Amino acid sequence: MPTEVANLQVLSPSDGYGIVVGLGVAFTLIMIVLSLIQNRYGAHNTFKSTEEFNAASRSVKPGMIAAGIVSSWTHASTLLTSCTLAYSYGVGGGLWYGAVGTFQTLFFAVAAFKIKEKSNNAHTFPEIVLQKHGKIAHMVYTFFGLVTNLINGSALMAGGCAVFSALTGMNIWAAYWILPAIVTAYIVVGGLRATFICDYLHTIFLYVCIFCFMFKAFSTDPTIGSPAELWRLLKAQEATLPADSYNGSYMTVNSRDGLVTAATIFLGGFSGVWTDQAYWQRAIASQPATAVKGYVLGSLAWYAIPFAMSTTLGLTAAALTGTPLIPVQLSSEQVSAGLVGPAAAIALLGKAGAGLMVVLVFMAATSSTSAESIAASSLITFDIYKAYINPKATTRALFWVSVLGLVLYGIFLAAISCIFHSVGISLNWLIKILGCLLGGGTIPMVMVVLWDRTSTFAVIVSPMIGLASGLASWMVATKMRSGVINITTTSNAWSSLTGDCVSLGMGGLCVILFTFLVPNKKKLVVVEARSSEASPDKFTVGAKNTELDAEGLGEAEKDGSNVVEENAAAQDLKPIGGEEYVPVEALTKEEAKSQQKLALVSLIVGALIFMILIPFTLYGSKYNFSVKFFTGFVAVVFIWIWVSCVICVFMPLWESRKDMWYIVKAMYRDATRSKIHHTE
Repeated sequence: MPTEVANLQVLSPSDGYGIVVGLGVAFTLIMIVLSLIQNRYGAHNTFKSTEEFNAASRSVKPGMIAAGIVSSWTHASTLLTSCTLAYSYGVGGGLWYGAVGTFQTLFFAVAAFKIKEKSNNAHTFPEIVLQKHGKIAHMVYTFFGLVTNLINGSALMAGGCAVFSALTGMNIWAAYWILPAIVTAYIVVGGLRATFICDYLHTIFLYVCIFCFMFKAFSTDPTIGSPAELWRLLKAQEATLPADSYNGSYMTVNSRDGLVTAATIFLGGFSGVWTDQAYWQRAIASQPATAVKGYVLGSLAWYAIPFAMSTTLGLTAAALTGTPLIPVQLSSEQVSAGLVGPAAAIALLGKAGAGLMVVLVFMAATSSTSAESIAASSLITFDIYKAYINPKATTRALFWVSVLGLVLYGIFLAAISCIFHSVGISLNWLIKILGCLLGGGTIPMVMVVLWDRTSTFAVIVSPMIGLASGLASWMVATKMRSGVINITTTSNAWSSLTGDCVSLGMGGLCVILFTFLVPNKKKLVVVEARSSEASPDKFTVGAKNTELDAEGLGEAEKDGSNVVEENAAAQDLKPIGGEEYVPVEALTKEEAKSQQKLALVSLIVGALIFMILIPFTLYGSKYNFSVKFFTGFVAVVFIWIWVSCVICVFMPLWESRKDMWYIVKAMYRDATRSKIHHTE
């Protein structure tokens, strides 16, 4: 097998700049049009401030929530790393990546339920901490949130810009600055609400590209053309380019290093989710009655994305290496940078494949970066400016702070991405060490949402202990295994897994231990009372934060008040002027029971099927896929991606059919001047 580095540049730098800048301008124009339509025909005449993004978007329905989840969770690493895993470890790569990601989204459905149940007025996850554990804990998690935004955003930049540079020769330093600038421009110009529609457009193009690659590889390609032929090519490759799996086979899930890498990605992804406001945004900005349903549908739909990409492009790249389509082997640096998928796309479709891959990665990078940008802006607006600088800030002031936050985040993201690139930090490195850097705050944040008994002291100190112990164990493991500490040795799967496990484990152990050793000081308060004139399923705000003695407790219970124990350090979340206040108990008891059951059943069933039953059965049996089994495997991929497309593309259209029809009729009336619109 030739050892020279494969040259993937099939487009010119001018093509690269043209595609990236052209798409950026196009999306900015789309945002302007959507904003104008919304301002004239929408339920709200204006929608640009961050708090309106959270409050008004509670009308978002399950299909659009699912589409938004697929769009924001399908970042560059989803598309590129899933292909890399299949290229390195065979058919198990896509199964592992899809499983660990789906578990996170299903677990977040439980969090979405708890947010809607108890913290429906929160705009950010640190505000939930503030509500339950006070200002010191709030500062700690605001810090973790901003750091997570920068690290996750840098991973998006590393993957996306590496593809732009490799396929087009585009200057990678310029790419690091152009991409955040485009995202910031179209969010500021178009308004935050339009990002929901932008996510939807991203999702449509995502499915178009995946279908192009799949039908080409398994139907019309003269070299492959069918699952059976791909199976034969991969079997032939086992002698010259074996997979890192049992007997070098691409047709088995049994791979020890593949399992370790999957565990590392799971720990890193799980850590990156629970302290990243971008992922909380969807749960916060949704209807209480539909949040869980949207997350469950989004989880099922998202699994199909890495499943299809890895099976199609990852295995295709391995099968065609050494043939005229991919004449030389990809270098380890190219594989680490996530260039397996682009190599396969070029082999299948030539320049068209390269163009599709550039656009696909651009869509994924901008969608996820826009989510990270809005998240960082929300943290700056609500958890820094409003919490500590100007608690009585007006809506207009918060809007301009959110715009400033978008600009500052874009600048810092571009700068830190350039720094990482200059020292040789790649997408693969960032993914492997996410758990070590962010894992300390993960379990404590989970406990804040799911375990009311969690103490304030435990919530404050556990993330710090987890972070410090994780970093120390990562360095020690690297030194013991490799003898030297540098970028290459610290990315070792076993060393990074050590840091991930210790960081996550120590954070979880400490939050439980300190909760029992240093419990909260409690006080009895009346949170809400039922209105005598209201219907049984409606709540009105009663006397809040009223301390009670035994006699007062009895009187409150007789009045039908909801009396609870509250943390003495807890802080009230006051609604912003013009923002509708939703009672803390945003769900009736029947709704809460139904939502909780759906979330828990989905999590348990999904974890058993996707994370245990399917992968570990195939792993433990060391089963080597036969040609018929692999053909059925590919058929399942096709069916799943079609179901995913129906959920994310057609379901939102059906849900919003009345709104769209109203806008069409209103625009017709405006064009013919048959009726003056209500805004006039």
